[in-house]
Amino acid sequence: MTGAPPPAVMLYAPAGEPAKAEKAVRLPTDAVILDLEDAVAPAAKPAARAWCARFLAEPAGGPERWVRVNDPAGPDWIDDVVAVTRPGLAGLVVPKVESAGQLARVDGALAGLERDRGMTPGAVRLIATIETPLGLRRAEAVASGSCRLATLGFGAGDLSRLAGLDYPAVEGGAVVVLDRARADLVLACARAGVHPPHDSVYGRYSDIDGLRREAVRARQMGFGGKHAIHPAQLAPLSECFAVTAAEQEQAARMVAAYDAAVADGLGAVGVDGILVDEPIAQRARRTLAAARSDRARP
Repeated sequence: MTGAPPPAVMLYAPAGEPAKAEKAVRLPTDAVILDLEDAVAPAAKPAARAWCARFLAEPAGGPERWVRVNDPAGPDWIDDVVAVTRPGLAGLVVPKVESAGQLARVDGALAGLERDRGMTPGAVRLIATIETPLGLRRAEAVASGSCRLATLGFGAGDLSRLAGLDYPAVEGGAVVVLDRARADLVLACARAGVHPPHDSVYGRYSDIDGLRREAVRARQMGFGGKHAIHPAQLAPLSECFAVTAAEQEQAARMVAAYDAAVADGLGAVGVDGILVDEPIAQRARRTLAAARSDRARP
């Protein structure tokens, strides 16, 4: 795994509505995704793209600034990338990715733009969103398709539509299918050596209890974050993905006990009724690192 993971909570803001986007970067979130795709009508895309470029050129402060560009199988994505690749851009969210080749084209465009604009090579990171059955089938290849890739994202809405499922899912078969897709993404990221994936947005933005349930489930399944579509979702998501004090304390006990056991020539030790060997100790160390990262954020 290269580089730090993207922030666990990232808030979408429509690039076609500047007032909302400008408000978003003043909210208590670690990252804002300026959306040039679904949140912008086709006729409004050129104006939204131009505004986004001007906005990114302004002095940055506060949350990381990402941009969701348009579908790499369509005509608009290259204009988006050319417009927004500049200092101040943390990364791109690339929707509906179905092949490593699509991601490679975005990577190549970024490399040339970074060079021409005096940016650090590889400065712009990528999240590739898997939201079609074909993309899901090729998820591991996509996750291995660019050294810029931070992780995969999950697009439950489009996947549900293409699979003929009700969405937002509440219970029953749709949840089973979507959870299988989530599991596939977790394993694809693990095999490719990238950070754990980010879960889809929760469309019922006023249903905070439902949001919490879905976020907790995603974290338990191995997801590293979840995207938000409304400011009211920020605090609950941050709580769901933060390392709790109890988790941190247990991880510290595990690491200390395991290191002492290794110093005594042992390969495992019991902590809180759990057998701690090297893999469990590594996970405990990752938990402590995540806790330090949480504390370091403003």
